[in-house]
Amino acid sequence: MQKPKFKDRARAPLQDQFDLEHESVVAITPILRAIAYMALDELDLAILQMAVESVRSLSLSFNQKAAEIATRSHGVLVFDVRVDGDSEVQRIAAIRYRADQTGVVALDRQGLVTRSCMVNGTFSHFISPLENWASMPLSMQAKIDVTVHAGLFLGALRNAGHMRGS
Repeated sequence: MQKPKFKDRARAPLQDQFDLEHESVVAITPILRAIAYMALDELDLAILQMAVESVRSLSLSFNQKAAEIATRSHGVLVFDVRVDGDSEVQRIAAIRYRADQTGVVALDRQGLVTRSCMVNGTFSHFISPLENWASMPLSMQAKIDVTVHAGLFLGALRNAGHMRGS
């Protein structure tokens, strides 16, 4: 990046001061950017949790609740799938937010939206097969069983400390 040069020789000492100020701003920028991203991630989680709470008591299906949570939290519903064989969770949905943030919402065996969390791109290899399945036409979805993928995703979430049992 080209630094501006002062043409007036009387202002030359200002050039050194400008260089020092400019370098310190550049050195701090990555730190501030990281803090800003962490704050945005926390804000996304808070917004997701508020959206979950706001639809919890509505008399809607889980798919409708997941879609409403996505709408209220400014995300996009990626998938909503059944989880077979789990003693606590019967359905799980993912909501995509900016960058690699994904909100996850679970429906317990009693039919209540009870758990939610925010995850990052480290779960993308678990999310990808479920997202691909959800984007297929219904006739193709009927031929493909993704409950194993849903169970693996739920297990990975639990192993990472998310979606802990009650």
